Amino acid sequence: MTFANISRSDVSKEAEKSAVLKLARSEGQVEISFKEAAGKSALKHLYQSGCGRVRFPAVDHAEIPEAILINTAGGLTGGDSMRFDVTVEMNAKLTVTGQAAEKIYKSIGPDVVIDTHLTVKDDGYLEWLPQETILFDKARLRRLNMVHLSTASTLLAVETTILGRRAHGETLKDAHLRDGWKIWRDGKLVWFDQFRLNGNIEEYLARPSLLNGATAFATIVLVLPEAVRYVPLVREMAEECSSKVGATALDDSLVIIRLLDQDAYSLRQSLVKLLIRLRNELAGAEVPMPTVWEV
Repeated sequence: MTFANISRSDVSKEAEKSAVLKLARSEGQVEISFKEAAGKSALKHLYQSGCGRVRFPAVDHAEIPEAILINTAGGLTGGDSMRFDVTVEMNAKLTVTGQAAEKIYKSIGPDVVIDTHLTVKDDGYLEWLPQETILFDKARLRRLNMVHLSTASTLLAVETTILGRRAHGETLKDAHLRDGWKIWRDGKLVWFDQFRLNGNIEEYLARPSLLNGATAFATIVLVLPEAVRYVPLVREMAEECSSKVGATALDDSLVIIRLLDQDAYSLRQSLVKLLIRLRNELAGAEVPMPTVWEV
């Protein structure tokens, strides 16, 4: 008779794997598209499923409608997934934001997956302004924003990541993050960016060439014809921000702005200053931040 050589650790690993497979998972999907109709932007298509929901509040600046994304699960953990598909047709305008900060909780194995697809057609205008994503200890997040633009479209987009709620005494020692952007213009890939944190967060925080002590960071993407002309404005405003701010024009129509801070609230204040100024410049009028951003 032959006996298999099975250790106690092997048994516990199989039990953990089985437990992961049996856990209920949150899955959400939201699809929205806006078109131009009689000189106004109007909803063309809406689909929502699972924990993904969207609401359209009344706003004072009706020429730029707002869509508020909602995760009814209240947060995401390993194995959960969200997908957002947003399309702005020719001459339409839209602002998309989130009801609150998205929380990524501890995972016992799989990643949280967030996939976003943004499409802006000729003379379309899209603002992608979700609130912060907060990572908890042992969180695992894989996020990718895929953006399809035309030469004449306009995009103002932001993603913000907070490594633990320091004000609550929470620190991040072990987490996994893979956060990426892919932007196409007229079918040609013009920017691909991927940021990775893998495991020992304190080590990454300490590296001057990476986060240099920052526990909160954000990326603003500005794409429109002659976007390069906004670089001096951003650099001027950086002097008014408590966060570290840098702006780079990758070409005449693509500007990347990075923010770093050791304090999440300070980063938010800097981010709001920059976004308000950029939105006002793009709209040619005062456009307040979405109400859900108010604190």
